[in-house]
Amino acid sequence: MTHGTAAKRPFYPTIVGYRRAGPIRILPRMWLHRSSILVLASVALLHCSSSSAGSSNSGSSSDGGDCYPDNDGINNVPTPIDLVVDDTGFYAGSPDSGAVDYDAGMKTVITTQNSSTITFTLSNKGTKDHGFEVSCTSVKPAYPNLPAGCSMTACFPSDSTIAPIGPGMSKTVTFVTPVPDNLLYPFKSNAPGDANTPALNGSDGTAWSLM
Repeated sequence: MTHGTAAKRPFYPTIVGYRRAGPIRILPRMWLHRSSILVLASVALLHCSSSSAGSSNSGSSSDGGDCYPDNDGINNVPTPIDLVVDDTGFYAGSPDSGAVDYDAGMKTVITTQNSSTITFTLSNKGTKDHGFEVSCTSVKPAYPNLPAGCSMTACFPSDSTIAPIGPGMSKTVTFVTPVPDNLLYPFKSNAPGDANTPALNGSDGTAWSLM
């Protein structure tokens, strides 16, 4: 080494991952950054999954959850229901079997379990068009202390509605009854010509009872 001459420091090119003072690896820092993102994403996904599970346990399970606990502990009972309608009212029974309770008339009440698959057949034995529709009802009689956020009314699904059918016609639909039970859901004919007939417009006590 020559006196008076400083030793030259090694030269390092300025590229990603290096500085002139010497090689400094930045890959570990990049890996840490990516790992942090992955951890945060995993936490977010876990949070979303937990929230969804929590909401599904509140009022949407077959037993009613926090909103509508089952009153008799029984549900999910598949049931076939046959109903006859004519120009004077609704009658329980199947016209094909001959087992029609014509004495029921204006007092017809259909009884099934809640949260149950129903195969429902309406037969028109009248001389004009008649249909079928279940109205919504208040849940307060069966659930007087309803938790906040729970609906105060319950409705049958739209699949339960039968548009007016002609004389001699029958229509079968399949649907699942609502969760809230121990309630009466009024039903009626939705044919315009039945609006003024008490036994067909729902004003005379025709109802679907969910146990």
